[in-house]
Amino acid sequence: MKDIKCTVIQDLLPLYVDEVVSDDTKSLVNEHLLTCEDCRNEYEQMKGTLYVPIENKATLFSQLKKRWNRKKWLLIFGSVLTTTLIGFALFSFIFHYEKPIPYTADLFELEETADGTLVLNYFGESHAGSHTTHPLEVEIDGEVKKISLIYYVKTIAHSPTNNFLREEKRIGPERLELGDSETIDAVYYGDFELDKVTKEKEQTWEELLQQMTLIWER
Repeated sequence: MKDIKCTVIQDLLPLYVDEVVSDDTKSLVNEHLLTCEDCRNEYEQMKGTLYVPIENKATLFSQLKKRWNRKKWLLIFGSVLTTTLIGFALFSFIFHYEKPIPYTADLFELEETADGTLVLNYFGESHAGSHTTHPLEVEIDGEVKKISLIYYVKTIAHSPTNNFLREEKRIGPERLELGDSETIDAVYYGDFELDKVTKEKEQTWEELLQQMTLIWER
């Protein structure tokens, strides 16, 4: 068989490495590589290099583009979801994280009206609401009394309906009717959790009332 020039073999090597040559061409290259050290070295170098067949380049790049687009949309979706969750958590903290407003004589004043109604006047800045109870029968110092519990709360935003642009924040006096003085023996102000006393038994009435402020007593 007539020897083939090394330049011809080296032109065929990329196709040979990618295994896209005919069987006859493959046999021809195999025979040449057995006797030509230069072409054999060239072949060994080509095997260590990634060759993308021309007809497969478009498909490969298309697949890479699709994968990148998929990852890009996942990143966008993840970012939007994370931002939404952070925004919701921040909103909840600002508007719904309640903190009791401590009792002071400047902020609160309890009065009994002419018809016997107990009214609590609040002179503070805007608040997020109040927690009150109906008269509860409690044994105090061996005597059963009907008491009412109350406390006001605030949030970072003071109130979900508060206008941040309002210059004058003072809304008092705000009047809150507690009930008929004939049905109440005492009113206590302070943070309370009735379940700890009535259900869970983690706290006694005496312990609860000791940490509250007596603001009215018949």
